[in-house]
Amino acid sequence: MDSRRAEPGTDPTVRFSERALAYASGRPHYPPAIVAHLARELELAPGAVIVDLGSGTGLSSRIFLQAGFQVIGVEPNARMREQAEQALAGVAGFVSVAATAQATTLDDACADCVIAAQAFHWFDVDAVRTEALRILRSPPRAALIWNVRRVQDSDFARGYEQLVCEFSREQVRERHGNEDSIQAFFGGAHWRRSVFQHATPLDFESLAALVTSTSYLPAPHDPAYVPMTQSLRRLFDASQRDGRVAMPYDARVYFGLIRTSQTD
Repeated sequence: MDSRRAEPGTDPTVRFSERALAYASGRPHYPPAIVAHLARELELAPGAVIVDLGSGTGLSSRIFLQAGFQVIGVEPNARMREQAEQALAGVAGFVSVAATAQATTLDDACADCVIAAQAFHWFDVDAVRTEALRILRSPPRAALIWNVRRVQDSDFARGYEQLVCEFSREQVRERHGNEDSIQAFFGGAHWRRSVFQHATPLDFESLAALVTSTSYLPAPHDPAYVPMTQSLRRLFDASQRDGRVAMPYDARVYFGLIRTSQTD
């Protein structure tokens, strides 16, 4: 998604509390190819321990678990965390922790890699960098992942972006591509980037859940929610084929080793 600036005074750890169920059902998944790519490029051993910072409803944790890795999901929002625990109940290798990315409560040198999917833009970069270096074994591997809508790929994609701009209550500002913050986290410009194109098929209920999950758009109790969903219905009806639309994304992955001193 396109990330937006938080409302003044809004605590990002509780921002999605009312939207957790919609988040779980409407947000796009991540291409499994990301895991194979990171395993190869970062030389992750089979069964390595991955710490998923800001793991939310477990969408990013799932693809690492499916590839045979152990995953510790660190999520401060109780409702988001409960969705992950329900979705991943019984999946071998998953541990859920109630904590923040800046203070994970995990042991020193307990992990082989940290990831943050659709979450890094909410973090205190310096604090998370310090915490990541504390919990990581050497070498300190990390990956930052975002699903970013390709807004010009189709009439539907363009129409959806227009709807977002019309109904957003916050200043639009992309933060997922903030290379200064990414460089500060990795401690230099040595990180690498890969992009994985994919698309999510959505029926109207899933599309409505995607909208409802988006924190910078009106929530169901907001007077603007009904007109927004009416506009969404018109866009869906004009764009659907066999009862579905396709939302196109780039999954952007920034990865590398975190240097212990911030030098180029």
